[in-house]
Amino acid sequence: MAVDPLKNVPLNRGTQLKREGNELGKGVRLYDVDLAIAEHMIDTVVPSVEAFREKVKVPVMYGNPERWTSVQKQGYLKDKNGALQIPLIMFKRNSIERDENMASSMNRHVSYPSVSMYSKKHRYDKFSAMTGTARPVEIYDVVMPDYVTVSYEVIIWTDFTEHMNKIVEAFQYATDEYWGDKNGFKFRTKIDSFDNTTEVGEGSQRIVRTTFTMMVNAYLLPEQFNNESTHKKSITPKKVVWGMETDLTGLAGGGTNSVVKQQMYNEYSDIIDFMSIRGSKLTTFVDADSVKLTTVDLPKLPPELIGVFNTDDWFRVYVNGVFVANTKYTYEEVGTDIFFNFSTGSLSEGGTYPTDLVSTTTDLGYIVEASDEIGITGKFIEL
Repeated sequence: MAVDPLKNVPLNRGTQLKREGNELGKGVRLYDVDLAIAEHMIDTVVPSVEAFREKVKVPVMYGNPERWTSVQKQGYLKDKNGALQIPLIMFKRNSIERDENMASSMNRHVSYPSVSMYSKKHRYDKFSAMTGTARPVEIYDVVMPDYVTVSYEVIIWTDFTEHMNKIVEAFQYATDEYWGDKNGFKFRTKIDSFDNTTEVGEGSQRIVRTTFTMMVNAYLLPEQFNNESTHKKSITPKKVVWGMETDLTGLAGGGTNSVVKQQMYNEYSDIIDFMSIRGSKLTTFVDADSVKLTTVDLPKLPPELIGVFNTDDWFRVYVNGVFVANTKYTYEEVGTDIFFNFSTGSLSEGGTYPTDLVSTTTDLGYIVEASDEIGITGKFIEL
């Protein structure tokens, strides 16, 4: 593993990723909460009303300080031409309080992993399928957010009580649900009561108004805190090879449990020992068709594994890092050496290697050179 020369600590290459697309837009802001509530009201909650035999979608507007001050003074909102805007729904954020029910169990020093099984940088390809390479996945470590309760005040204006009843019924039916976009953030919203008033002044338009408060259980997570990202992305290794280990510590130390373990190991010792064998070694060049493993020994296949263990996978051969299928070479054990003869088409009929080899198949497609790095892993023991 590489070492950072400035800090003298090991580096994890899996976490060294581009900043582009990794550090942007991963937080949960107050704007995201406001947007989720507004979009849910527009797309889901607020119904259409009938005015002059036409369906009218009731507009939803966020009450910025200027609009909200005007509404509090006049009791209604007018457009730039001076016309009264009815029907209309306006909302604004009042307060933000910490959710004490969640604060005791969550803190910013705790993170949770989220796994994305698909990565556009590591798409499926035929080479991965042929070599049995497991595609890496993306892992996101996300810091636990702060849970808060956000209070919103909502005002509804309509011309008729019938229209108001329809809108209030829709809000009441949508309470105690999670509001937001199905592909985005969702927050639990609760409405307790509605305050209805009707204003009819001399020489003025009749206005039906309803006000209520919404309590939203939300969570906030800044994109960065203390100059560190609140989420970290990493990529898993492309392939993990699992071996087998047998712990015999304490088996002969006495006790019923130790005796049972010793008996179980004695019964399956051949199988356990065989499965734990895994050799890895570079070969020695012989000629354009052959290489050999020196000072190695092949273990005996236990009778219990005959017909179960796939003997075609006894070795895995890699030429300059590229996997070579077992159909493109043959092998034979000669003393303490194992010769591998590749089917390249260059070996003459009078070759010096035995003809009773394991299998013959298609050509390798090239000859072997002394500069090639040929590594072999499999069931063999170095002497």
